[in-house]
Amino acid sequence: MQFFLQFVAVVLGSSAVAFGVDAFLAPYRLIDGGFIGIGLLLNYHFGLLPGLTVLLISAPVFVGVFFYDKALFMNGINGLLVTSLLIDLLSPVAGWFRFGMPVHALLGGWLIGMGVGTMLSYRTNSGGTDLLGQVVADRTGFPAAVFILMVDVAVLLAGLSVIGFNRTFFSLVTILIVFVATVRYSRRKPLGRSIHIFLKKN
Repeated sequence: MQFFLQFVAVVLGSSAVAFGVDAFLAPYRLIDGGFIGIGLLLNYHFGLLPGLTVLLISAPVFVGVFFYDKALFMNGINGLLVTSLLIDLLSPVAGWFRFGMPVHALLGGWLIGMGVGTMLSYRTNSGGTDLLGQVVADRTGFPAAVFILMVDVAVLLAGLSVIGFNRTFFSLVTILIVFVATVRYSRRKPLGRSIHIFLKKN
């Protein structure tokens, strides 16, 4: 049952992250920090595929985690692969919505945070910063969401010259919303209860 719940968490969480990135951040060239933020910055500046970029720059982290905690490695690699793939596959949705930069920052941030938090609550993640946050939390007890927020802000500041002040400001809004949603959903395990109710009804 736990494996099945992790699988569902990866699929739903990765889908939420990828849709949030492609449908709400990409149209206004916003970023959400972390490794995904680096992937978006390289996409905006050089035209590189953001999902593939996230996969490549996450590889050294996963090599290190493999020797530290093989179970965590196995839980995380699935999330990384699915999230990276979906970010690139769902890129056409970037033209679906145009609600204005403030709305996109809010909605994109909430979807991404919901996806990240859901995966973290089942000890899986989308790789990169999320995986590092989980390792730090395991070793020190420092909240993974706070660690992720710190790295996100650092990446955002590094990308100021690429996306400009206005987009940096709304990207910061996105990052803060991601943090709030991550904390909210990482403390819950809604899938188990939902699946139990579904099975009971059927």
